[in-house]
Amino acid sequence: MNFLEQFELLRQKTPRAGLQCVQNENSPYCQYTEKSKNCYMTFASYQSEDCIYNHRLFYCRDCADCTMSVKCELCFECVDCQNCYNCDFCMQCENTIDSYYSFDCVGCNNCFGCVGLRRKKFYIFNKEFSKEEYFAKIAELRKKPADEIYGLMSEIYWNTPRIAVFGKNNEGSFGDNIHNCKDSYWIFDSFGLRDCFYMYFGDDSKDLYDCTHLGWSEMCYEIMSGGNLNNCSFCSGSWFSSNLEYCDLVYNSHDCFGCASLNHAQYRILNVPYEKEEYFARVAEIKEQMKKDGTHGKWFNSTYPEVLTYGY
Repeated sequence: MNFLEQFELLRQKTPRAGLQCVQNENSPYCQYTEKSKNCYMTFASYQSEDCIYNHRLFYCRDCADCTMSVKCELCFECVDCQNCYNCDFCMQCENTIDSYYSFDCVGCNNCFGCVGLRRKKFYIFNKEFSKEEYFAKIAELRKKPADEIYGLMSEIYWNTPRIAVFGKNNEGSFGDNIHNCKDSYWIFDSFGLRDCFYMYFGDDSKDLYDCTHLGWSEMCYEIMSGGNLNNCSFCSGSWFSSNLEYCDLVYNSHDCFGCASLNHAQYRILNVPYEKEEYFARVAEIKEQMKKDGTHGKWFNSTYPEVLTYGY
């Protein structure tokens, strides 16, 4: 039995945390969420409050059905928005207030069904109106179903020029929906990365490679979900740790190899404690054997079995 097979047996018999949340308050049914309060069914989010049915919110308040948004308040059905207030059905908008059904609008106020506007107010379908006309018209428009609104703005949406990459303050970086990144390549939906490659959902980190849903970390490779990690590789659902390899659900620990569901642990292999010198010698032996049998550098099996479907 090779080491990954032994690790799999350990994972199968070790109790698992149902939800991976850190420092939340009154936030049931949330997952991968940290330092949030009074949230419900809000996932992969950070330091948000009074939010419901969201995915990947950062520093947001009173938002519902939103995703990938930062510092927004009183927003509904918004995607990729930043610093927006009281906006509904908006996408890739920034510093926008009291607007609806708008796309790629920046610094706008009271816009409805608009695309690609900058620092405008009282616009409907990219046409300017007086304040009185604007509120009279949107009172009727807001009674219409969303599908009808999208139909009315379809021509504007498809004929308005747009930027190739959504993001700002990037230097030497390539990807989409990236902000404040430097010298990073093939990164998406990420903020504040330095010297990172092949990243999805990364935040305020540097020297990462092939990671997803990872924040505030450094010198990591092949990580799936975690935060505050240093010099870790092939880990899933681990937080506030360093020098981990092939670990699953390990918290506040360092120097662990092939461990699962541990907290405040050190110098462990397959959850068994070792003396410091013995630990490093044993890890070196395991790695050498893994290289020989071709398992070193491979991911372990999924936590949950594949769902089989029949008749399709």
